Amino acid sequence: MFDQGLPSGLGLPSGGSKGVFNLQETFLDQNKPMSGTSSLPISQSQDKEIKTQFTNMNVQYNFNHEWGMMAMIPYWHRTFSSDTNFGLGSPVIQNSQTRGLGDIRVMGMYTGFSDDLSSGLLVGLKLPTGNFNAVGFDRDTQIGSGTTDALLGGYKVGQLKYWGWYTQGIYRRALDVRNGYRPGDSLQLLTGVHYDNLRAIPGLIPFIQLNGTIRYADTGINSNPYYTGLRTLYIAPGVMYNLNRHWQLNTLFYIPVYQEVSGIQLVPQQILSMGVSYNFN
Repeated sequence: MFDQGLPSGLGLPSGGSKGVFNLQETFLDQNKPMSGTSSLPISQSQDKEIKTQFTNMNVQYNFNHEWGMMAMIPYWHRTFSSDTNFGLGSPVIQNSQTRGLGDIRVMGMYTGFSDDLSSGLLVGLKLPTGNFNAVGFDRDTQIGSGTTDALLGGYKVGQLKYWGWYTQGIYRRALDVRNGYRPGDSLQLLTGVHYDNLRAIPGLIPFIQLNGTIRYADTGINSNPYYTGLRTLYIAPGVMYNLNRHWQLNTLFYIPVYQEVSGIQLVPQQILSMGVSYNFN
């Protein structure tokens, strides 16, 4: 969720990089009720807040100029507040909490289209490693889906003097149903630009990217199709700082440009992500 496509980070390798290790911390607070594209008063939503801290350990390794691999190992801490007496009288707020390993993603990369690794094809799986039975959570708010999902995507990067650009897309589709639940298909797209010649602060690289997500409704007897499915677009300004030839820091701040949901759902008003990367040059 909210995958980062950093200009010189995971999924966007450069010709001189053997691989990247990245630790990314993302803070997401879904506290704004919406229906369609309209905001609602919190009193009209049974769910009151979903607060999540994502810790993602990302690894990318290029075996040669043609093949590589990527893995994302997530650890989630999520709290969920809802009104268990919604529509029946005075609110009774239930606060639930879960934490643990999320669903691991493993992908192979084919990067043999060009010698500089500027484009690649991504194929892999999302594994059912996250818990999907936490008490107090709906199936669509669990930290794991319980399903094995196919992943298919690609990336392209380019450079024009001091400016660089990058784009990346991942399509996800569940291959099975787990306990009457199948998550809806999703498509994540991002594109961005960065500037590499900021002379006032050597090593600092400002960038800005657009992140779009389309997710279709969940299915199965234990799903709630009417309250799942969304379309979002975020603009994310950020900076990277090269400490040296190996270590790099990054910060992104996601601001919603467009949000459309099915039924009534909680959405974030902003998202903060910070990380550190080590390049195996």
